[in-house]
Amino acid sequence: MKILYVTKALIAPPYAGCMQRTVHIARQLKPCGQVTMLAINRRFDSDSVNVCRQEFSRFDQILLRSYTDFPKRRGELLRKFHMHWPTLCGIRADRQGQALFETLAAQHDVIWFHTLGAAQPFSLPRTTPMVMDLDDLNHCKYEQSARIQTTLRFRLSAHVQSYKWKRLEREALKRYAAVVVCSEQDKQLLGGDDKIFVVPNGFTLPAEKPTCGPPDPLRLGFIGTLGYHANHHGLIWFRDQVWPLILKQRPNASLRIIGALPPEKNRVKAEGFEYLGYIADPGPEMQTWSAMVVPIVYGGGTRIKILDAFSKRCPVVSTRIGAYGIDATDNIHFLLADTAEQFAERCLQLMDNPSWGKTLADEAWTLLTQKYQWETIGVEIRNVVSEVLKPICQP
Repeated sequence: MKILYVTKALIAPPYAGCMQRTVHIARQLKPCGQVTMLAINRRFDSDSVNVCRQEFSRFDQILLRSYTDFPKRRGELLRKFHMHWPTLCGIRADRQGQALFETLAAQHDVIWFHTLGAAQPFSLPRTTPMVMDLDDLNHCKYEQSARIQTTLRFRLSAHVQSYKWKRLEREALKRYAAVVVCSEQDKQLLGGDDKIFVVPNGFTLPAEKPTCGPPDPLRLGFIGTLGYHANHHGLIWFRDQVWPLILKQRPNASLRIIGALPPEKNRVKAEGFEYLGYIADPGPEMQTWSAMVVPIVYGGGTRIKILDAFSKRCPVVSTRIGAYGIDATDNIHFLLADTAEQFAERCLQLMDNPSWGKTLADEAWTLLTQKYQWETIGVEIRNVVSEVLKPICQP
């Protein structure tokens, strides 16, 4: 069997959440047969391309035009038009790119797209079975974003984009042989159709089970790129609403922030905030945290950073939106809080009681090993392919 895997997220470190999903689903498809990766984007870096060429027996790429390739005013108008028009989500491939896609599609038995954005540039074949991995439900992200916008203009924009993505996600059920989402909640939001399959995000376990040393009672942590608006907004909410309540009780507390360093002007600054930059192996650092905070107040899909904390046996305090889609239980696997007062209280409880944090981390580790290993999830991934091919294989 030959599978064409089409994605906009290349597999090069430092891994963002979507990159981790891309690489692991593609790897779990390999037992089904030969996997060809087709990467489409406005630009590629050589490290990403080299990683992909080493990972897959065949790797092709299509370079899309960028909005910056147009005159400035025209490019900006085109970008906004594509953002809000109900049937579009980006620039189409040119004739050469479309021809390469059609050639590859004809040579493969199944096409697996990672996100609607990976399929949108092309005219799609009518005969080859196709799988659409929606990953996040974008309509949820914009629906929640509309609630926090402070101006009428941005609220209207978010509502329009929510409507647009909801329509595109619903139409995917008609267009593709199978639709993949990250959680049972997302499946039900799309109507619970039998052709919707749940493939949760997972995380690779370390070679050895991490030890739980005594954490620093004055130290909390955060992981995420602040270039992603939901992370940036969440950290601002934490700084403005939660952090003063923590400092009132623990004046010397610190929040250690791991992730690609944003420009100085985009950093969320506060007394006790320490930026560490990207760390290839954050495990030793996370072992010193009393808790990892996930103060996300809007977004779609599941937060891989929570699974990352589970794999490091680091306690987690999260909003319910931050923990969305992860089949874990409050007060057993992590602590949930949605108001600033609750969030601060939860953090202070773990700073005061490290043994409770260890108990939460132990339960979270067990959950991760039972449900969120990619080797376990791989069974569901390959089942999607089997179901898609079943009508063709039946006499």
